[in-house]
Amino acid sequence: MTTLAQNKWLGLCCEAVRNNLKKIRVGFEKESLRVNRDGHIAQTSHPAGAGKALTNKYITTDFSEAQLEFITPAVQDMGDGIEFLKDIHRFTARAMGKDEFFWNASMPPMLLSDDDIPIATYGTCNAARIKTLYRKGLANRYGKRMQAISGIHYNFSLPDELWECMHARLGEGRSLQDFRSDGYLALIRNLQRHGWLLLYLFGASPAIDRSYLEHAPDNLEAWGADTLYGPHATSLRMSGIGYTSVVQGKLDIRFNNMTDYLDGLRAALDTSESLYEAIGVVDGDSYKQMNTRQLQLENELYGSVRPKRNAYDNERPITALCRRGVEYIELRSIDINPFLPVGIDVEQANFLNLFLTFMAFADSPQVSAQERDVLAERTRVVAEMGRKPGLQLPGFDQPTTIPAVAAELLPGLRDLAGLFDEVYGGTAFADAVAAQMAKITNPALTPSAKVVAEMKSYGSYQALIAALAEAQTTHFRAEPMDEASAKQLEEQAEKSFKQWQKLEAENITPFDQYLNAQAAYFCPPGCGRY
Repeated sequence: MTTLAQNKWLGLCCEAVRNNLKKIRVGFEKESLRVNRDGHIAQTSHPAGAGKALTNKYITTDFSEAQLEFITPAVQDMGDGIEFLKDIHRFTARAMGKDEFFWNASMPPMLLSDDDIPIATYGTCNAARIKTLYRKGLANRYGKRMQAISGIHYNFSLPDELWECMHARLGEGRSLQDFRSDGYLALIRNLQRHGWLLLYLFGASPAIDRSYLEHAPDNLEAWGADTLYGPHATSLRMSGIGYTSVVQGKLDIRFNNMTDYLDGLRAALDTSESLYEAIGVVDGDSYKQMNTRQLQLENELYGSVRPKRNAYDNERPITALCRRGVEYIELRSIDINPFLPVGIDVEQANFLNLFLTFMAFADSPQVSAQERDVLAERTRVVAEMGRKPGLQLPGFDQPTTIPAVAAELLPGLRDLAGLFDEVYGGTAFADAVAAQMAKITNPALTPSAKVVAEMKSYGSYQALIAALAEAQTTHFRAEPMDEASAKQLEEQAEKSFKQWQKLEAENITPFDQYLNAQAAYFCPPGCGRY
């Protein structure tokens, strides 16, 4: 990993970097189950006062009817973004029943059965039915419990002006679009190499309710009658009991160039899978999944990071990428920190912006198949036992350690923090680096260690998160809202209802025809772009 002082990007264009750092944009997507006073997943419908989940751009649902998803606009000021996320919580808390609370943790609460996890519904129009059917497919393919896991998606983009400056100096005959896409893929490759460090620093899911698993794996221990935990785990959400898939594990999705990435994604969207053929698509008059392909839709692809492009109406995500290239990356490996009201704070966002910018600036060779396997194993090890004293990480020539890798990254992160602080004023970014580096030498400072300590104090994982859920949600209900944000959220809720009514009233194409149309996408191989 090169330091910033050695890096060709900053060496060529330091002034442009300095002038444009404040234009970095971030959007937050935060998932949160609604639970009742008993700590079980709520069985009620999406709160009417929050608007319609199908058409509200700020407040929707993820897999479950009870799994809220809060989405902020992309912002340049992290304080503004976190505050708007808090206002969405305040607004929704007022719209929910008084005996319902936000489950502010990644791993779900106690589950009596899979029936405790209601699949999200959106209406009777085709757009609504397809969203529910997609979720039925997820349930049939992976099980409902895995889908009840929640997290934070961190949507990060570098400013266009910075890409333009870099392109003018390093474009080497490539178009700006291709240069920018290559740059984001380089960032993703570096996240493949070093993204496991974020699990150590911010992982906050070392424990689960025993009901989540039918059989306890050997690497988890019991705490009382109701909790399983990894004594040194950081993020069980990102471990083998979290988002895992046998089918997706064999997909050939590479980030070495756009052609490889899109070809791998196309193949997964086109290839029928025998395991899903066994499930079938239709059972009598009821659909069970959208199709039998390895991926029903692009969004089914798991992974810690995705290249993204905002799509136009009725445009597939793969089509948008093919036509206009990568616009931002979606970092998906961030656990919800249950001790923070919205699961993330400004200090963490500042560090993530530093880390992601550094990953974009540093050299990023292509990732071989062998390296990809080693890095995947390293991520698993950190997720399941990252705080273990003397932990050896899988390496290539020889094992390494978390402190050793952190020591390699620290000079570059400190350099970049200094540049950020010059631009923004103050010491917030240097402080963010210092706070994270303190966790390297003292694992007790990590969120995962704090969850384990507090879980033991409360007696169980369920008891800890349930207590936090009630206290935090009650506080959100009582907190005043920013007037402009309140108006914005109210207007969006009203608008979403009107848009939903219009969709429900329209004459619609027969659903089977509509479903078949969803399988088609533009920019097939040989389209001339990638």
